[in-house]
Amino acid sequence: MKKVLIHHGWTNIRPSGHWARLAAAELRNNGNQVWYPQFPDPDTPSTDTWQELLRQEANMMDEVQGGEKIAICHSLGTTNWLIAAKNNLFDTPFDRVLLVAPPDPNKLSETDEIKGSPLDLDDPELTASAHKWAKSLTVIASDDDQWLPRGVGIYAPALNLEPLIFPGAGHFSFDQGWGHWAGLSKWVESANPQDLMQR
Repeated sequence: MKKVLIHHGWTNIRPSGHWARLAAAELRNNGNQVWYPQFPDPDTPSTDTWQELLRQEANMMDEVQGGEKIAICHSLGTTNWLIAAKNNLFDTPFDRVLLVAPPDPNKLSETDEIKGSPLDLDDPELTASAHKWAKSLTVIASDDDQWLPRGVGIYAPALNLEPLIFPGAGHFSFDQGWGHWAGLSKWVESANPQDLMQR
């Protein structure tokens, strides 16, 4: 049994057919415990408000004994998790964290609808904080993501890792046709990042 938190991104209301919702059902049907909360005001989010919900969800995961503790974060959810890690909001680390399509902080700063402190990829403490709260950290993004005009490589020095690149996946968005993602459930069970490359 795994304990899995799925953290959606901006404007996401967890629609039927979205890869995250499909993964939540598949993982539950396979005997895992899944937290998939609706974060407040998804169209006009405040990262400060999202921080508190993320902290509470992580705490509730800790209240369940046993099982690997895993976070799967998409888009703005990746930013929120990294800010939470930087702010030491968690009580215990996650065994594994997957950041899917992390957006360019510069791009987010141009978006008036998103409120809160921006993520600073040049913060010298970011790497240590991220790895303190994630025993294993994986980043995956596409080579044609409109939210990553500088490419996912900007996260390599910031997090001291080599991101995986899934060609042609866009922003891994529902409106771009990103539905069932077989490799995601495989990764939860196997911990092998290469499984994520299977659509």
